Amino acid sequence: MISLTVARKYAKAFLEIGLQEKNHEILGRDLQKLAGLFQENKELRLVLFSPFYPAPRRKAIARGVGESLGLSRVTLDFLDLLIERDRVDHFPAIVKSYEGLSDEVSNRLRASLISALELPAPLVGEIKAQLESSTGKEVILSSQENPSLIGGVITKIGNIVYDGSLKTQLLKAKENLYKE
Repeated sequence: MISLTVARKYAKAFLEIGLQEKNHEILGRDLQKLAGLFQENKELRLVLFSPFYPAPRRKAIARGVGESLGLSRVTLDFLDLLIERDRVDHFPAIVKSYEGLSDEVSNRLRASLISALELPAPLVGEIKAQLESSTGKEVILSSQENPSLIGGVITKIGNIVYDGSLKTQLLKAKENLYKE
């Protein structure tokens, strides 16, 4: 719980800087680039997240990596601050918090669409438009496939799940038969 609180504080401060400089979207992309790199490169993550390596050495490595990725000066300074204060291990949670805060500020939300088969692009676009119409916000929709659904779709928006899958309908029918 403390990690989430710390992550949210750092994310909020970083977002405020981005809003002041009118580049919070760029800063968000910078964080995503770093998060992807940390996820792909275990050795880099171990070095930067470990307090056993001296902070100046970790800062130099982070700055070199960040410059090669083309990250902004603000993001590089933020990464230095996280290393300096031994908070870089909270980085994944900071990125997630930043994404949520940035979405709130930008009046958008993230949703996932799960279907048994890959849906045609026009249908996904239509579903996205319906979600935007019903929520009044821009929707960033990600699609996934799960053959166990048999048919239909499941839509997740935050903690809300709309389950229109054939699998769930069959399970409900089975439960109803047992009740009778």
